[in-house]
Amino acid sequence: MAKIHVKHLYIENKKIYEIHSQLFFASATNFINTFPYNEEAKEIEMNCTHAHVWDDSVVAAIDKVIMKYEQSGVKVRITGLNERSSKIVSNLATYNKRIAS
Repeated sequence: MAKIHVKHLYIENKKIYEIHSQLFFASATNFINTFPYNEEAKEIEMNCTHAHVWDDSVVAAIDKVIMKYEQSGVKVRITGLNERSSKIVSNLATYNKRIAS
């Protein structure tokens, strides 16, 4: 199993997760399990400046994380995707196309 390295910090009602990993099929389940879905924050930012999305299994994992949070009323944004990762997410995502940057 691939390790996911995540740092987090709070800024007001927003929790920022800095993801430092190569994200691919072997890390998809770990990615989903990295996040606690009982957040007190009203907004979550997944900062992917130090990550790379390699395949569709991770895009599906990102979609799943976003859906879990938004079902609880938490807004989610993905930031810092490099050009290639952004293209993969934009082309394959079903739920988060409107929030990827």
